[in-house]
Amino acid sequence: MMNQHLSVQSFHEVSTLFCAVSVWLMMALFAWSVCLAAREGVKHLRKLHQIPCSQCQYFTQQYCLKCTVHPVTALSEAAIACPDYCAIATISSYREN
Repeated sequence: MMNQHLSVQSFHEVSTLFCAVSVWLMMALFAWSVCLAAREGVKHLRKLHQIPCSQCQYFTQQYCLKCTVHPVTALSEAAIACPDYCAIATISSYREN
């Protein structure tokens, strides 16, 4: 009887340890996945900030027609290397001419 009680107690201790380690491991994996998601999000945002449409003279700032030259690719990642990009003329460039 004493031997059976000892094995139940040791099983309880091992299972408690296993559960504790499992919980900490799952928390560490969750934190790691959050860090990876944040890193990917920052990487994606940096790429999106390279889109030059808002500084282009062909950008209309209207929902229906965002760009008069390339309306399909306006404000998308495909617009990063737009061959028709033309910067908005500033007031200083008007004064020079």
